[in-house]
Amino acid sequence: MRKKIVVLTIVAIAVILTFGITILERRLREGETPAEEGFHYVFTREWLKKGNIWVFGQPPEEYLGEIRATGTAWSVYYNGLNTHDRKYVEHLHRRGFVVCSGPPTVQSSTTDNEQLKQEACERDIYGNPVRFLGLEQYAMCGNNPKWQDFLLRRFEEHAAGGVDAILIDEIGDTGGFCEHCMQVFNSYLAEHYSSDDLRKLFGIEDISTFNYRLYLLERGATDYWGDPNPTLAMEYVNAKRSARLEFIRRLVQRTKEVAGREILIAGNLYGFAPDEQIYFPYLDFAISEIPIIPELHEWLHYLRPLPGKHITTYLLAEALAPDKPFTALPDVWDLANLSEDEWWLWRHWLAEARACGASFLIPYQQYTYGGGSYTLSADKISPYTIFFDEHPQYFENVERVASVAVLYDLHSTLNNRYIWMAPLAWESFENVGVALQGAHIPFEVVYRGDGSFVKKSLTLEQLRRHEVLIVPRNYDLDDEARDLLSLYSALGGRVVRCDELPDDSALIKTIRDMDVDLGLETDAPEDLGMVVYRRGNSLLIHLINYSYDRKALDFLEQRNIKVTLTIPIGVDLEGKTLKLISPDASTMELKFEKQGEKVTFTVPVVHCYSIASFE
Repeated sequence: MRKKIVVLTIVAIAVILTFGITILERRLREGETPAEEGFHYVFTREWLKKGNIWVFGQPPEEYLGEIRATGTAWSVYYNGLNTHDRKYVEHLHRRGFVVCSGPPTVQSSTTDNEQLKQEACERDIYGNPVRFLGLEQYAMCGNNPKWQDFLLRRFEEHAAGGVDAILIDEIGDTGGFCEHCMQVFNSYLAEHYSSDDLRKLFGIEDISTFNYRLYLLERGATDYWGDPNPTLAMEYVNAKRSARLEFIRRLVQRTKEVAGREILIAGNLYGFAPDEQIYFPYLDFAISEIPIIPELHEWLHYLRPLPGKHITTYLLAEALAPDKPFTALPDVWDLANLSEDEWWLWRHWLAEARACGASFLIPYQQYTYGGGSYTLSADKISPYTIFFDEHPQYFENVERVASVAVLYDLHSTLNNRYIWMAPLAWESFENVGVALQGAHIPFEVVYRGDGSFVKKSLTLEQLRRHEVLIVPRNYDLDDEARDLLSLYSALGGRVVRCDELPDDSALIKTIRDMDVDLGLETDAPEDLGMVVYRRGNSLLIHLINYSYDRKALDFLEQRNIKVTLTIPIGVDLEGKTLKLISPDASTMELKFEKQGEKVTFTVPVVHCYSIASFE
């Protein structure tokens, strides 16, 4: 009897062990280990830093680990909750990575509800459905209540799916000419104008029956820019901006309330154009698709005048929201025209972003416009990501050194983009920044909101940190701004108004002719970018090469660059050594000569990116 019991016991143990091993094998395949049985993930925002490295899509953990990424973005729940993506989220959390989802807010492909697609799609001025970017799917109208309800539920699903952050894609889409868009406009006009003003300014007799779409068609217009009354057209744009911004506020607030935990909301601020900037104050961080290949964007001239050099963009983002991380990724239009062999360019773009204090997103099976995908091999970018991870002292707790500032006025750039004058204020601002970069004049951006969409004021104290202030062309400054500039001038500040220059080529000469120490002198060509920082009692300068040969798939080295820096008050270089550090080559020590308040040295070579640092 005892033998029988023993045998049965052994059989039972064998069955249990076999069953246990089967469960273990399954869990191992799914990324679990026995030690993770009691794993509990704590949601926090501690991971949010200015130097985050993100990866698009669903890369394996080995890829994330090799490039030392914070986590993924645009990665899960594209079409809603599903078991596969939920397991991916849980797996990455166990491995210490963050997961950011990115539900589309305009593409109809995010839902299978055909009735919803038909009822809530965007309509053109003739009432026809609008295709999203010309692709085989509809663009959905952000003013349609049914679509808004769908998005509110979809974001709740993403929060329930355990993601750390949700990225609002197509955040700035404002709809077209459907009946809901017409109602939005009528409500806006009724709120901002009296009946007498509507009649006198726009010829609107009865706002309750006014239909802007029919109004335009009656006047032979094919869109709002054909409106013979530019003021009414501008108000139409502002009405839809206001409605979209209010919905985004509601979407952010509702999602955080429903989540009941720490969850961050980001947005894709495409190109960081003026009408995308208005959402940044309501987000925890931003990701922005940036056009990078100039010849591909001639038709986007109004949006991004000079793609390819983005120091101005990074400084602008920081000026608007100093404490919020700004993340760059190349535009999906560009990805469709980039070879996966052009990995040197990715190192360059990443270096440019980090040199300016920004984050970056790496593509892994990332969608490219028109179809297809783009993946950057981990071994091609990891020399740079590892370099940044292991040398935080060159990117954190540093302060840029600049005597010159460029005024960014949101009211001027936001509205002049839609007023038919050339060049536009937005374009002029961008061109000023690129000109200063090419001339190696260190500069900052000072930001002034419009008081409506962005309530960010500009103070005299901010202006007086700089000796020269540049006002780009076609700025429409109000009395308060003009009074502030007058006071700045009266206290010794130099104001350069580009409208008073004969042409843009006179800007650099005008600045150099002033009796102002610009802080940097060099014989470097314009295709070598420089960003100067003070780090406590020391100095460092980032050197970014823009001279790329697409045929050779490599950079043309810049050699024997002479640099003279002004030593700021409080910085003492005595006893320090000057090192040239780069992910491209071994560290070398450079000789330098100090004369009074100046220090001069020669950089022997810059391939893609280097840092000259006094240590």
